[in-house]
Amino acid sequence: MEHWKRELYQKYSSTFSRTISIESFNAFKPYGNKIVTELFPSDKSIRILDMGCGIGGFVKVFLDRGYLNVEGIDVSSESVSIANHFGIAQVHKGEIIDSLKIKDDNSFDIILYLDVLEHITRHETLCILNETYRILRPGGKVIIHAPNAEGVFGSRIRYSDITHEMAFTEKSLGQMMTYAGFTSFTCLEDQPTMHNLKGVIRRFLWKLGTFPFRVLHMAETGTYRIKLSQNILFCALKA
Repeated sequence: MEHWKRELYQKYSSTFSRTISIESFNAFKPYGNKIVTELFPSDKSIRILDMGCGIGGFVKVFLDRGYLNVEGIDVSSESVSIANHFGIAQVHKGEIIDSLKIKDDNSFDIILYLDVLEHITRHETLCILNETYRILRPGGKVIIHAPNAEGVFGSRIRYSDITHEMAFTEKSLGQMMTYAGFTSFTCLEDQPTMHNLKGVIRRFLWKLGTFPFRVLHMAETGTYRIKLSQNILFCALKA
């Protein structure tokens, strides 16, 4: 990792002028619950590893949903301290690749990279995915949330953080996953979550507003198959 990026990560929340309180963790609930509902098995004893977990917001959601074996790892000393301060003792400090290499083969059921891989170079990402495949159990899942290069406002996320290196598409993520050995891909458009009335209205406006773009894409390519959200949620299975 480059020196300037390592220094910035040590006080990552501070660089965005974020004030962290207990309310900050509530913001993770709608999307965290979506991930659990749509992608997690019901078995609460599975081993879950959240890499690049930041202040541990999603780790807390998974624990609150009753999952017993959740571990979070982040490179930022500040983020880890915040997580621990708010009682999330399952969050530890570590570099991603180094932390993966010390894990046993076939030892985790789910590994998550939520808003993580865009910070990493192509070469590093492929190394990380190879290690991820190694430590996942057969039938295990890797779950990725990342900037969507096909999105109507995809460049907004790609360039919202100076530490970002890449954006992705469903096809490029599938290409990397195939290289690492994964199969059975699922890619979800990051539509507004309908956890309250505001969310329902936002979902309706999203569908209405993106329809013309889908029509244009169909006119050019012959298919409606395109993800237009700023981010995408991607899941791959280890056979």
